[in-house]
Amino acid sequence: MRRKLKFVAAFIFTVAMVGLTCLLGLIRIQPAKTEESQAQSVTPAQSTVVNLNKPVIDLSGWQLPSQINYDILAGQVIGAVVRVEGTPGKADGSAYASGEDKAYAQHITALQKRGVPVAVYAYVSGKTNSEMKTQAKNFYDHAKKYHPTYYWLDVEETNMSDMNGGIEAFRSELVKLGAKKIGIYAQDWFITQNKINTSKFNAIWMADYGRNTGVWDASPKTNLSYAMQQYTSRGKIGGYSGYVDLNTIRTQAYYNELFKGKA
Repeated sequence: MRRKLKFVAAFIFTVAMVGLTCLLGLIRIQPAKTEESQAQSVTPAQSTVVNLNKPVIDLSGWQLPSQINYDILAGQVIGAVVRVEGTPGKADGSAYASGEDKAYAQHITALQKRGVPVAVYAYVSGKTNSEMKTQAKNFYDHAKKYHPTYYWLDVEETNMSDMNGGIEAFRSELVKLGAKKIGIYAQDWFITQNKINTSKFNAIWMADYGRNTGVWDASPKTNLSYAMQQYTSRGKIGGYSGYVDLNTIRTQAYYNELFKGKA
């Protein structure tokens, strides 16, 4: 049984509660941080907070711009990674014979116009160091005018006996051309099997679909420190009726690294 408050005490209590309620109304309560996010150091200049429960989408010529409502899609995501280069010599519905993606310019322009930060990627397919350097140059030449936030190498196939050397030829060519932020996309087993040295890359984008249900359900089993995980190829998102690849950013600090500024 609570004791009754005297009038003055009750008045003070009421005023205090009203003030507290107003104060709480001005405070935006943030989701609880994980241990890893607490460990990340974010400077005041990097402190723009995004909802990390929203995904990053990756797009290519397989997703036709004519079938996308970019106004709706832009509100569903916190970033995008758009393919600029496919496989040279392999013309298909999504890319030209040169390897240039058919839809990247439309995707990037539409997303940036709506305030979505955009990174870019190339599907790495060179069979010699020379081919790797040529593909890197094409990638950079096509992407640079859009000022992407990151350049990513999508590495999925063993095209050379020395894949590590070939990937380094691609990466170092991008550096020579002027790219500052360069990451590698791959699966842990592929990196291990091909003895790829990831230390020269600024970030790792790890592919691990778990059960590939369309929602996140598993973290990659890896000792590598990755910034972003592609967790499904069967994602559904507002503004597009087909399946899309969806990705999650591990922490706010990693988001700032991948999607703030220019590469």
